[in-house]
Amino acid sequence: MALLYILLILLLAYLVFSVSQFYNVVFRGYAPFVSTDHETFRKIIAEIEIKDGAVVYELGCGRARFLRLIEKRFLNTKLIGIENSASLYFLTELGRELQGSKISILKKDFFKLDLSAADIIYCYLNNATMKKLGEKFKNECKAGTQIISRSFPIHDFTPEKVLIIRYKKVFFYQI
Repeated sequence: MALLYILLILLLAYLVFSVSQFYNVVFRGYAPFVSTDHETFRKIIAEIEIKDGAVVYELGCGRARFLRLIEKRFLNTKLIGIENSASLYFLTELGRELQGSKISILKKDFFKLDLSAADIIYCYLNNATMKKLGEKFKNECKAGTQIISRSFPIHDFTPEKVLIIRYKKVFFYQI
């Protein structure tokens, strides 16, 4: 009987997550939750310079997998994940707490967040969002900020390099 309750709770959680994702994508214009594999992240991290004390943001962080990999390799970094979806935020926070991670997860709209302290920004969003973010990056990011965007280029920016990893483009920019 306890197993049945656990399964019902898991099913309910899945339904809540699915409905909230549908609503956010269709009615709010958010990027859908699509996870990136570890191998792709490893290749991306190998291409960027992460200095001691760097401030690293993951916009629309989902489960913050990019930040988790950086946390394992670069101990003296400030890691900040931004997630606006309540269901993903709570799942990620729960996982962070259980693992004892030092990553800060904020439930915020990243358009309302000051990015001036960022040294590195990673995002895997959508075309419409990246177009809007271009202006924000120009206005807020300091010289030298590295921006990595998986699959979607930043409108009116010229990438320093473009890698193709698992049939998807990854764009690397520097402000």
